[in-house]
Formats: sequence, structure tokens, C-alpha cells
Amino acid sequence: MIILGLNSHEINSSCAIVKNNKLIYGSTEERFTRQKLTKSFPINSINYYLYKNNLKIEDINYVAQSWNPSAYFVKFNPIKSKNRISREDYFYTIPDNLLNVRGSHNRMIGNKVEMKFDIKNFPKILYIQHHDCHASNSFYLSEFDNAAILVCDFKGEFESTSFYYGSKNKINKIKSFNMPNSLGMFYATITQLLGYKPDQDEWKVMALSAMQKGEDKSIIKKFEKLFKLCPNGEVIFNQEYFRGNDLCLPNLYSDKLFNLLGGDKKLINKKYSDWHIAVATAMQITSEKICFHYLDELYRITKSKNLCLSGGFFMNSVINGKILENTNFQNIYIPFAPTDAGNSIGAALYVSNHLKKNKRVKKKYYSQIGPEFEKKYILKVLKTRKINYKTSENIAIDAAKLIYKYGFIGYCEGKSEFGDRALGNRSILGDPTKKNIKEKINSAIKFREMYRPFAPVAKKENLTKYFHVKKKFTNDYMEKVIKVKKKYINKIPSVIHFDQSARVQTVDKKTPNKLYSILTEFEKLSTYPILLNTSFNINGEPMVLKPEDAINTFYNSGLEVLILNDFIIFKN
Repeated sequence: MIILGLNSHEINSSCAIVKNNKLIYGSTEERFTRQKLTKSFPINSINYYLYKNNLKIEDINYVAQSWNPSAYFVKFNPIKSKNRISREDYFYTIPDNLLNVRGSHNRMIGNKVEMKFDIKNFPKILYIQHHDCHASNSFYLSEFDNAAILVCDFKGEFESTSFYYGSKNKINKIKSFNMPNSLGMFYATITQLLGYKPDQDEWKVMALSAMQKGEDKSIIKKFEKLFKLCPNGEVIFNQEYFRGNDLCLPNLYSDKLFNLLGGDKKLINKKYSDWHIAVATAMQITSEKICFHYLDELYRITKSKNLCLSGGFFMNSVINGKILENTNFQNIYIPFAPTDAGNSIGAALYVSNHLKKNKRVKKKYYSQIGPEFEKKYILKVLKTRKINYKTSENIAIDAAKLIYKYGFIGYCEGKSEFGDRALGNRSILGDPTKKNIKEKINSAIKFREMYRPFAPVAKKENLTKYFHVKKKFTNDYMEKVIKVKKKYINKIPSVIHFDQSARVQTVDKKTPNKLYSILTEFEKLSTYPILLNTSFNINGEPMVLKPEDAINTFYNSGLEVLILNDFIIFKN
């Protein structure tokens, strides 16, 4: 059984393939089109898989889209259903009118809808509820037999926060809280108020919040006017301050919110002032309080020791790193793509497990499930562009030497990662021991805000020596922020944030790339088995996918060395 999962016409369009209940392929469309966060149909991502495997769309059994349009049949829509504009509208207007025959109070709307075409072997199309996809993306990729599941994002069809319990191959929704009471909307609103792009720049604001030393209690007190915690786990947001429920309005925030927080409109475009830092810090603290409120209620209901998290809110790695110490949960799993992009994975897994009741396949999943390019292909690209290169007999040794000599390199090998984080296959790798490396990468390659941190990558067996973590701690997807031990703060300065924290990536010998071997070789040169790892792209562009993308970025940036699989390219 082959299931194609889609996140189409939503932020960061993507596709995924689940075959015999195993996730085997996935990619975001932006990597192919080079248009960051594109909402276009992921035709290039789909065609890559079909072409590589000599398949046609008729070889797919099911297509699962991560949004359920039938959810909007809850109330009859007379504007659309009584006034058909085009004949294509019949797909909506006929079921909507039929559901209205005996009155809207009799409508029984499920969490999925199925569409069939009278075409030989054409796959059935299933539209799956948005939050069900988020929950599936986390639970079915985890190795837990059962777990409590929390989904938080801006909004699904109606839901903004959902509680689930997963057991074996089933996920069951416990309860949901709907818009406009949305933690994701709250975070996006403050992000926009500070002059950043909502649904895109939230992690910039998260990074900004770490710059403040101590808490500004006066601003935190103002934030308390924005919400109310309820005994049932719900959070009610004061809608006098928010406009996110009306998508026609230009701003998510009201003037009342702006005036409450003491903003100066001249500061908005500045994006970096004491006011920005204080508001960002207060928002982060408030978000943690709300998140833990949800989690306390979820634990009260489920009493589960295992927790799965998903939804765009859980890209907040600072909060993720604090959950176990602030709740009763003992084990946590956050997928490598908890955002909408990962819902193509969730939709396919939901169909395969929850609907089709296939025996669940529990295994360790990595984000490296995307396209890869063979030696023959890379050679053809290099020769076509008349680029000189060297071939390495041991790329781990050579990569470590080049990082140590030049400070940082572009690195592209194997399958591309799925999601927003480079995990060693489409990365810029740097020497964390040199103080100026962060500034050099920011100014010559990334062209981004100077306050934003870079992440370290380290071997799992070395973590307790350098970081404040327990034994067996893992952070394979850079999903959690942790603290660095004081004695090493000045030893690896380029990967430490203002608050002495780091979003470390953990690797071992099973990690599907050469990072472990490169770390081994780098330790011989620097005494530290740690590297700086950031995404291989220029600010505003998607991560590189193909060798051509890597070469273009190489020549359009301050990189001096590029590695493509076993090929080494020097600019000078």
C-alpha cells in the first residue's frame, strides 16, 4: 500500500510517501521551486519520487490532504450554495444543500471526507482534519506504544489547541479549544507587533527574548490582561487586544494592544531595541505559562508518562527544553517537522494507521528522507559549469581539516532533510571555538540579524561533559534548547546564545550522514567534538536541495569551500 500525503496550498507546501506503513520519502516544494514557504501544489516533490521509482499516479493507493473542507458544512452557506458561480462549485454546493434538506441541526460532520473518480486505478482522495494530521505526525513517528498528545498552532479548520491520546495504531481526540482562543495566534500577534512577519519570524523573536537579563515585571503584568486560565485547561484570550480572527484586517493586533505595551510606532521597523527585547521576553514567559497550563490538564486527564507534541507552536525550542522539568511527563517526542509542512507526513500516517488499521511500524525516524543526487549527476553538473574540483578518499578527515583551516564550509551530501532545520546533509559547518565565526557567517553568508544564534552539533556520548543534561538525553532534530556548562562557555563561543544556552543537535553512528565521523576527526584537531551547524542557504532563500543550488549559493556568498558528497570545490 502506497499513500501520498499532501500539505498543499498551505504554508510550506509538501508531500510525503508512506509505503507499507513506513515513512520512506518526503520533501517541501520550496526546495524545488526556490520560493521560500511556497503554497503551490507540490508537483515537483511528487514527480521526483514517481520518476525515481518508475511509478505513475495510478500506482498510488490513497492521497491524503491535511485539511478537511467538509468541516465547513457545519452551518449552511447561503451565499455560496444558493448562488453557484461556476459549475465546479457543485463539489461544494450539492452536499451543502443536501445537508440542509432536514435542517442544519441534523448535520453529522466527521473528521474526514473521501472523494472518488471513475478513472481506472486513480487513487482515492481523503481530506483529513488538520489537527488529526498534526497529532499523527508526532505520535506515529514516535516509538511510544501510547502517549498523551498536545497540538498547538494558529488554527486548523476551527481548532487552535487539541488534546489527544494515542494507543497502538489509533489516536483519539479528547477535546479541542477553538479560535479565537489560540496560543499560536497570540505568539504570531506579538511577532507582528514587534515588526516581524507572523507565521514566519517567530523564532527570531524567540531568539530576541534571550537577550534580556532578568524579567521586566511591569510588562509581564501588562501581559496578564491578555488572557485568562480556566479550570478545564482552556485559555481565554481577551479579544479587545487581538484581530487575528478576522483575516481581512491588515494587523493581528489592535491599537489597544499596541498602547498597552507602550510601543512607539517609530520603533516597529527598527526591530531591535530595549522595548523589543522586553516585549519578546514577556511574551516568551507568558507563552510558557499558558503551555504548561495545557500540559497540566492533559496530564490530569491521561496520566500518561509519554508526551507527543506537534503544531507550529512547538518550533519554540526554548519552551520544549523546559517541559519535562515543569510537568509530570517523563518522556517527550517532538517530530522533526511539527509545522504544517509535516502534516503531509501526518495525513498519510493517519490514513495508514487510524483509518486502514495497518499494524503500526515503530522505528527510529530521521529527517533525511528527501531527494539525493548520485556521483554521476554531480560530475555532470561540475563539468557542464567547468568547475574545478578535487575528489576525497576520506571526506570526514578532509571536511574536519577544512573546517579547522577555513573556519566554515558548505556541506551537501546524501538525502536532504525534511523540514526547517539542517541536520548535517544540507548544512554550513563551522568551528565553534573561534569567536568571530558567528559574525563572519552572519555577515558574509546568512545576511541575517546579528543577535540570532547558531546551533552546535555534538556526539550523544559527549553531551553530559559540555551541557546540563541527563544521561541518554537526545536532541536529534534540534528541537530543544539546553544550557551549556559554565567552564565551556568561552571555549565554544560561536554556538552559545546570550543566556548561555544552545539548541544542540545530537548524533551517533546511526545518524544518516557523516557528522559523527567528522566530529571524531575535528576533535583530533581542536580537542572539542563539537561543530557549528546551520542551514545551507542565504537569508530569505530555502535550503539548498540540488548540487546546482549548492553551487549557486557557494558563489553568491562568502563561502570559500564547498563539499558535494566526495567532491571538494575551492573558490580560490
